[in-house]
Amino acid sequence: MIGAETVRTLFALRTVEPFTRLDDLELLLIAGHARLRDYPPGRVILAGGQVAEHLFVVIEGVAETAGRAAPAVFDAPGLLFGLAAGDDYVAGPQGLSAIVIAKPHVFTIARECPEFVVGLRDPAAAT
Repeated sequence: MIGAETVRTLFALRTVEPFTRLDDLELLLIAGHARLRDYPPGRVILAGGQVAEHLFVVIEGVAETAGRAAPAVFDAPGLLFGLAAGDDYVAGPQGLSAIVIAKPHVFTIARECPEFVVGLRDPAAAT
């Protein structure tokens, strides 16, 4: 049986590029491995100088980095290529609700869903 959190995650992913490029079965597999996390205002989500171990997908609120809003999906370059975050990623003034996907699952998604990787590289997807 599919749980309520998995269904909520699937519907949330459907609205965020590059996940919009995936079909429902692919999204369901991802949603089954993703976790919903809430961060209070000002909480450091990813410290500058650290390499991400998770991919973050903003579903409510905002994350900020270097004084501006972070992309809806972050920190793919760090996660995929081992690059340290240049600045802290911090939950914005209203806090942040995010879908969090662990590194091993992101690599599986990238291998099984090439359109996902294309979407991560698309500059228009970062807005």
